[in-house]
Amino acid sequence: MNLSVLFIISLFFTGLNNPTTSIETSDGGVLHYYNEGCLPADGSSCDIVIEKFTKGNDLEWKSIIGGNSWDYIESVLEIEDGFLVLGNTSSYGNGNLDVYLTKLDRNGKEQWFNTYGAFFNDYGRTITPSDEHKGYIIEGQKQQCSTPNVSSDCYLEPLYIKIDAAGVALEANF
Repeated sequence: MNLSVLFIISLFFTGLNNPTTSIETSDGGVLHYYNEGCLPADGSSCDIVIEKFTKGNDLEWKSIIGGNSWDYIESVLEIEDGFLVLGNTSSYGNGNLDVYLTKLDRNGKEQWFNTYGAFFNDYGRTITPSDEHKGYIIEGQKQQCSTPNVSSDCYLEPLYIKIDAAGVALEANF
């Protein structure tokens, strides 16, 4: 196996092994997020878990996001009316792995989700607000291959997706 394939595999599994990450919320509480059931496994039970705790450290709600294959989290962004959960999925979308964005309301209920990507792997890593269009910018990596299937000649390039507040892609390079 060549180094580029090992690098891509390493990037994939690094995302699955991330420990619980926490962000403080605007109401003084804490949001914890992590992956569950990913390793060691075949991916069929790999899901994203979001837990919202009050200022007093009581569990307010818990949301589990995922389908019947690999679904794992990269980051969460608090927005005015809830949270944007950025991850990657092979349960939904157009190809192997696609960028997965879910909007949760302030009570942890899913409002919508979208996937972004092409046939090869697409990895969303960060999401930031964009004043330019009152939306968001997703950045990450996209896999490029010179053959119709994933092979040892594949490599990663920067991925950029500009979305509006409803998650509709306005501009992308996947």
